Amino acid sequence: MTPTDEDRIGHIIEAIALIEKWNTEHPHDDLFRSGVIRQLEIIGEAATRLSDTVKSAHPAIEWKSITGFRIQAAHRYWDTDWSEIEQIIAEDLPILRKALVLLREQQSEQQVEVEMPKS
Repeated sequence: MTPTDEDRIGHIIEAIALIEKWNTEHPHDDLFRSGVIRQLEIIGEAATRLSDTVKSAHPAIEWKSITGFRIQAAHRYWDTDWSEIEQIIAEDLPILRKALVLLREQQSEQQVEVEMPKS
């Protein structure tokens, strides 16, 4: 079954949670770096496949940067600077996580409003 926008937002939030957990619990060795890069690829792929409706409704989220990093990590891996990834982990992911949690809550509220019977 094809994931929905809600599924993809969940995938991004889960990938961020894993990176944040690993960042505090594991040594920053080659295995850590490989895992982080893989989760960033998942974030980028999920963002790429979000509908234009979701992306255009939330222009404050830097969708092009997110999807662009996925392309770089997957196809230009030799040109990926670890200091850029450290900056993404420290600065960008917490902001993205908060924005997506809020977005998901708003979508849930809208679904409840739609499903509520009229009196």
